[in-house]
Amino acid sequence: MKKTNQKKFNTAMPVIAASYIGPALTINSDALWEEDKLPLNTDGLVNEVMGQPMRRAGRFIKMVCCGGLSCLQKVSLDYLKGKKTGIFLSTGLGNVDEIMPFITQVFKHGGGFPSPNQFANSVSNAAAFVLARICEVTGTVLTISQEELSFESALWLAQSYLESDEIELALVGGCDIFTPTVEEYRERVNLTPDNSRAIVMGESSSWLLLGKSEGEKIGDILAVDFGNKLIASEEFSKSENILSRSEKLISASFSKESAGRIKNRFLLPGFRVNKINAEFWKQKGWKIDDYLPFCGIHSTAAAFGIARALREKSSSLFVHYNCHASGKQVLVLASTE
Repeated sequence: MKKTNQKKFNTAMPVIAASYIGPALTINSDALWEEDKLPLNTDGLVNEVMGQPMRRAGRFIKMVCCGGLSCLQKVSLDYLKGKKTGIFLSTGLGNVDEIMPFITQVFKHGGGFPSPNQFANSVSNAAAFVLARICEVTGTVLTISQEELSFESALWLAQSYLESDEIELALVGGCDIFTPTVEEYRERVNLTPDNSRAIVMGESSSWLLLGKSEGEKIGDILAVDFGNKLIASEEFSKSENILSRSEKLISASFSKESAGRIKNRFLLPGFRVNKINAEFWKQKGWKIDDYLPFCGIHSTAAAFGIARALREKSSSLFVHYNCHASGKQVLVLASTE
């Protein structure tokens, strides 16, 4: 699992395709689900996306593969053929469901030998490797983990690989799965009333296919901006600060004249933003796109929100704002065709 140490980039990345799967296990749609019934069985999703069962694979690997493959299925095989593609899987907690039985078997019961399946599913890069094998990808394959900033870090890393011509396409995704119990799950993500919203827990597997050309695309990732300083938890939700940074990103990406012509502006607030002043944003000409009720809180919820906005918010500009519990901030600026 790779951790990154990054600041920002401001070079546009064309988004060729996007796909998202939330807790209800429906593809690219907002569906009802209940926290106390999670996690749902993935067999139906696997059959829908892959056309056949996945044997000897854990639930995390199944979710990663279904999400990544459903994104690639949005483009033609001819488009993908011959292009060097990299996979950048981001996850905050990884395959906890497979790691815990492995650890329990080895350390809590007088040693012993776990099954080959237990071992294979517990390896941190196993899901990305299986996805690469299914998609016949031979480029860079990485798993990136930086807690709730994992997806943004993966976007940043994919940009560096694209700019250096090491790859031609980047399949960038975020996946975290619900791991009972709710109380333990909330503790793993470090959620308190002071640093996050009071909303149910969830899961998702959401992906973007990024390229370098200006040809076939549904939008652009215009900037990924990591803050230079840490802020206190009481500042996570201050609309004035978020707006100021958002406007600076827009000014850096557009001319003053072009920025003035942007009519549809959306803020996508991450789960640490626990006080959303919708009236303030409305007065400034922005709308709030609150995606969390459709996917619940989890470390890579940003991937769900961004993929969903790229698919549904046509002719729009949006900023996703996220903040780590430590006070580190990151904004993603994107536009749609």
